Amino acid sequence: MTTTNANFEIVANISEGRNPAILQQAAAAIRAVSGVTLRDVHTDADHDRSVFTYVGAGGVELVAATLALARIAVASIDLSSPAKSGAGRGVHPRIGAIDVVPVVPISLTATLEQAAEIARVAGAALATTLSLPVHLYGAAARNEDRRSLPTLRRGGFEQLAAHQAAEGGAPDFGPLEPHPTAGATAVGARTLMAAWNIELAGADAETLLQVSKEIAREIRGTTPGGVRELQALGFPLASKGIAQVSMNLHDLLEATDRGDTLHAIRERIRAAASSRGVEIGQTEVVGLLPERALHAGGNPAALQISGGWERVVLER
Repeated sequence: MTTTNANFEIVANISEGRNPAILQQAAAAIRAVSGVTLRDVHTDADHDRSVFTYVGAGGVELVAATLALARIAVASIDLSSPAKSGAGRGVHPRIGAIDVVPVVPISLTATLEQAAEIARVAGAALATTLSLPVHLYGAAARNEDRRSLPTLRRGGFEQLAAHQAAEGGAPDFGPLEPHPTAGATAVGARTLMAAWNIELAGADAETLLQVSKEIAREIRGTTPGGVRELQALGFPLASKGIAQVSMNLHDLLEATDRGDTLHAIRERIRAAASSRGVEIGQTEVVGLLPERALHAGGNPAALQISGGWERVVLER
């Protein structure tokens, strides 16, 4: 199957970015499902996170692939272990071994409501099969208060039991108590989103981290004058001795059409970094992006995407 006859993609995040054997097993489990194509695997040791992007025509095969991935994650990842908690934990927020499972419509005939229904079926299956608490978010959420993924994930795995016991915090499916090693899973539906990071360099690691946090605060959509629908955080990359501005640009095509292009945002970050005596480096794209978003506002090569911009084109 190619993307041309796929209707939906799933961009599943697991809390493992350091063990190649687990990641190979996870990829093989997805590839073994008929009717599903694994399009991309992105791994980050500093975040201790990997993102699997797979596509299919309908919900049955995509739910099967998600269950196959989840079985590997739950069996292999222990978030309570020293390697995954305290000083050993990755810098990315997480509540579960299989942490986030968004379903995204990618064809002209696929709708967000159809994606939401696939998400609900997948969530129920994860809860029933693996005894995972499942929280629905985005277009699949049961009410407006639960649409926000950052809100559901606040406090992480460590505060999950208290979060789920609080008023309004109970999962949509599965047990009230978190899985002892695999936590919980957020399953949702959304439109196309750019998950991308821009590296900062040219100073010591402490300075770069401070600058990354300042820039993230300036550009995020909740800040006056920030970019609408942009989430941004500053993270250290200890493996490289640098920092990054890590971003999610929601409703990507709408943002592109109103001028909030990847090129415009990268230039804004470059200017903000330069004013602080810091340089920007490569752009890291997590998952795949529509070609239109890469071309809007400039030559895709100017984005300096690691591995080349052609690698991340959704339509290829």
